[in-house]
Amino acid sequence: MKLLLDSSTVVWFLEGAPQLSETAAGLIESLESHSMVSSVTPWELAVKVGLGKLRLPYSLGEDFDATLESLGFELLPLSRAALERTARLPDYHRDPFDRLLIAEALEHSATLVSRNEIFDAYGVKRVW
Repeated sequence: MKLLLDSSTVVWFLEGAPQLSETAAGLIESLESHSMVSSVTPWELAVKVGLGKLRLPYSLGEDFDATLESLGFELLPLSRAALERTARLPDYHRDPFDRLLIAEALEHSATLVSRNEIFDAYGVKRVW
């Protein structure tokens, strides 16, 4: 199963946080799953850190990418197809990072791992 992890899911997985559902953790850890992280996720996290909405015990540079790779996660480059698809999405949700995740999930036929129920309005597969 191809999984696309949202930013909260990535943070909670890396921290072993109790906010991560058992279902999500199990799927991410499954040998039958392929976990992907959008290249915009570190950007979103950096914005939240800069605004004081999030504190992380690690940097979001090369160490973050190396950590993701060491866990077997694929860091997805932002594609032109996902950008174009983002512009065509209905206006149910205005968050630009979430809209990109929706478009990337649709482009890669991936299941979004997120507690954010607004994704369901876009017809993407979502688990939590």
